[in-house]
Amino acid sequence: MSAPPPLPSRSASSSSSTLPSKLGGYDFYRSIGSPQHIVAPMVDQSELPWRLLSRAPLPSPQAGPSTTLRPPGGAPVVRHVGGAHLVYTPMIHAKVFLQSRADGKGGDPQFNLACGEEGSRAALAGIEGGDRPLFVQFCANDPETLLAAAKKVEAHCDAVDINFGCPQGIARKGHYGAFLQDDWDLIASLISTLHHNLAVPVTAKFRVFPELDKTVAYAKMLEAAGAQILTCHGRTREMKGQMTGLADWDKIKAVKEAVGVPVFANGNILYAEDVERCLAYTGCDGVMSAEGNLSNPALFVPPSHPHAHPSAPALARRYLDIIDSLRTPTSGSAVKSHLFRLLKPVLDANGDLRVAIGEASLVGGTARYRAILDEVDARVAADVDTVGPDFRPPPLDAHGYRALPRHRAQPYIRATPASAHVGPSEAIALADAAAHHEPAAAATNVAAICSHAACQHIAAQRCLQGACLTHCRIARAVEGGMDEAAAEKAASAGGLSGVGCEAHEEKVLARKKRVAEKRAGKAEMKRQRKDLARQINSANAAARVMDKREQVAAEVIYVEEDDSNA
Repeated sequence: MSAPPPLPSRSASSSSSTLPSKLGGYDFYRSIGSPQHIVAPMVDQSELPWRLLSRAPLPSPQAGPSTTLRPPGGAPVVRHVGGAHLVYTPMIHAKVFLQSRADGKGGDPQFNLACGEEGSRAALAGIEGGDRPLFVQFCANDPETLLAAAKKVEAHCDAVDINFGCPQGIARKGHYGAFLQDDWDLIASLISTLHHNLAVPVTAKFRVFPELDKTVAYAKMLEAAGAQILTCHGRTREMKGQMTGLADWDKIKAVKEAVGVPVFANGNILYAEDVERCLAYTGCDGVMSAEGNLSNPALFVPPSHPHAHPSAPALARRYLDIIDSLRTPTSGSAVKSHLFRLLKPVLDANGDLRVAIGEASLVGGTARYRAILDEVDARVAADVDTVGPDFRPPPLDAHGYRALPRHRAQPYIRATPASAHVGPSEAIALADAAAHHEPAAAATNVAAICSHAACQHIAAQRCLQGACLTHCRIARAVEGGMDEAAAEKAASAGGLSGVGCEAHEEKVLARKKRVAEKRAGKAEMKRQRKDLARQINSANAAARVMDKREQVAAEVIYVEEDDSNA
């Protein structure tokens, strides 16, 4: 680990005479309404329609009146009951975004500049306040490339965020995200370049180190480089997938106490109660949700509100309504991902509906998805009748969970719980530490771990072996007379296809169909984007011709008047 390079001793507001004055730190935080409820940047999943849904998850008759804030030094901010106060775009690859044509791959699909809706303050899909406040997040490893990409969006957002937290293999290969953690010189250069050259503030999202002192030093370096808001994800870069585990609120708390800029906490948020508990425990200025928001975009609706944990099919329909109301194209993969998440408790018991969503597309609009939602309603009709129209979500139980009917929006609960046992709480206390690893008995949205020793992969709920795909295929092959060592070798090499149980093999076939559909959908979306670009270009050309004709007509009138005066 190297020390960060020395930074110029100048403030954000005086960094360049060519830049307008800009606020920093808490002045900036207050200027965007002092947001406490934040939706995270999520690749292909915090796209414009989802951001709008997250800002206003309930229709006005259910939510009640919105509120307009007039923060000091900032534009008016519209708050909707139960909605996010601030939303991030998906992570955008700076180099790809910079090099892409507006109608080509990578450019507009990540942040659509042509349609003028992303980052707009105007009402969108009937939602006042539009797409602001908004932070646009980039990943990058070259300061000049990052700056050039950020310049393209600075007029359409409140801040530009740099991703130092992505733990995925593609980030390792591309040398960005959490895999820049060991190059503090580069990180400081990325931040300071934006800090001194953008018209809007720069912020940073990062993951913690295993060591507390190194985490605190890292956060202080980010602040010194010019980051005006820090988002601390309380997991290390090794904690991902089935090894996700619990976010460390103690490290987040230490970061908050060590720096002088606002800090957002990220991790372990399943319910609205977790938001308040995290704010109280860490002392942070806001709480960011990623997975919790994907399963329940109405996560921030207060538990006392009559429409807390609303109908998941109703949320899905509102999402489709927003898509239909926008000119900005939405990717089919984003729609599928959101419906799979929102409807997971229902789809787990209705595999045919999961396949139907995988086969559906946006060709011709959202009609095919709406037909599937009609079928979802039919499948859960008995559940709706059982709980009745006056259903109110129960309090959290002693384990920090809430039992909910399967048609209500609810969190995805990993095999290792992530809600009730991070930070002290008098209201939520466990008598036995072993109970930390037991989900509530009534929870309906729980992932089971493979029964094979030392395997941490997910098991199919309908697998009689209680195993993951690989170990299910091995067990079935052995049952059929195959040597166990040979079966393990064949499975590890990708063999034994079709040998597993019906539940697993159905999923494999469905996954292949979804991949094929995703490819076809991308091709169709690309064609639609090109058609839209041609239409926009044609309209612009027609407008230029009209302007020219009006100019010629004006000149003719001027000449005729001049001749008459002569």
